[in-house]
Amino acid sequence: MNENDFELIEPFDTDLESLSDIAPENAFALGVEWEMFRQKLKSGKPFTTLCLAANAKRLVKLAEHQGRFVEDRKTSWAGWVEIYVGDYSTWFGQVSPEPT
Repeated sequence: MNENDFELIEPFDTDLESLSDIAPENAFALGVEWEMFRQKLKSGKPFTTLCLAANAKRLVKLAEHQGRFVEDRKTSWAGWVEIYVGDYSTWFGQVSPEPT
């Protein structure tokens, strides 16, 4: 294997500042949660999941990049958000364009 055998699967939607105040072990947890969410998206089926509030925007963007209907809602549990992922979004019979 060489360095050209690897490529980014999906963007993490982070910038230099978005993780600066997060402890390394929490950043690791966000990454694990992100990958678990990505695996659920691959099934193509609708689902509901809880996620860490610090990850909600990233996971919503990930679902949108996949063309899925998605919405997030605050929960009564501090630090957690519930995410609803539906079917593939349609726009006049076509998969919806990525939001700008």
